[in-house]
Amino acid sequence: MSTSMTLPICSCCHRHIMPNDKCVKFNCPECGSVLIWRCESCREAARPFTCRSCSFSGP
Repeated sequence: MSTSMTLPICSCCHRHIMPNDKCVKFNCPECGSVLIWRCESCREAARPFTCRSCSFSGP
């Protein structure tokens, strides 16, 4: 039996986030309908993200 896992992707740099990475996830502060993932590197560098639903942009 084979199982596959879909890894989340950072909303800033678009790299896969591994299970033990220090990352954060939260709903878009504007619309609340999109889950935003940010890797540790993008979070520390305050790289901007953009919501794919409402186009809200934030650090």
